[in-house]
Amino acid sequence: MVSENMPGKWHLYEFVDLPNFDHWDKGITANQIYAQKKAEIENKQKIYKWVSISCLIAGICFMAFGGLLLLIASFMFRKKGGFSQKLTVELNAAHNDLMLTWYEHTDMFIQPLAKKLMVDQWKSYRIGRRCLIYGNQGCVYFDVDKELLVAYHKDNIKEVSRERVHTGAQTSSTSNSVGLATAVGKSGLSVGGAQTATQANTTDYYEWHFDILTDFISYPKISLILSDSKSVEDFIGQAYAILKP
Repeated sequence: MVSENMPGKWHLYEFVDLPNFDHWDKGITANQIYAQKKAEIENKQKIYKWVSISCLIAGICFMAFGGLLLLIASFMFRKKGGFSQKLTVELNAAHNDLMLTWYEHTDMFIQPLAKKLMVDQWKSYRIGRRCLIYGNQGCVYFDVDKELLVAYHKDNIKEVSRERVHTGAQTSSTSNSVGLATAVGKSGLSVGGAQTATQANTTDYYEWHFDILTDFISYPKISLILSDSKSVEDFIGQAYAILKP
């Protein structure tokens, strides 16, 4: 790590010579593709809205002459109908493609920053558009959206905490009823009843809180809130063991 500059806080793009997303070749192309797809889908959604209204009115007016088919068509073209849902899926897919390009752009910063600020072996973990680079000598944190870069010596780190936080639970249940009948005497009369078994399943939800507290007044704390997964748990375990004073 470059000792004379630690700890430090910088504007990300002033520290490393890389373009921001909107001026990066792939970023420009990705923005154009997404904007074009979004405009195309929004135009179709407007058309579907008027088709749905028209079919509804025509279906009511001509109920006796095949209007039911028009009512079905109106249902399919409505905002939450099958055709509109397909457009939503297409828009989500286009946005996911854009996000993948965002992440590719974020990954571009890791190697140059590690080369400038880390001298020993290091690891990195990206969370969306943010990333933590860490090693035995300290850590580097950057946020592309905020254009923020901070770096600390290991000596600057005063405390590292990790906590798996319970955020809520969801319970679903299923019930099964079994009918029973008993014959009484020779009359064949049956006396019946039912037994109902209910099974409840509860799913608990968690997230990880990972904090690095330092003595650097300009940016004293890095706080990360991460979804609960095996990869996140492994990352936090490694970073905690390496960075804890």
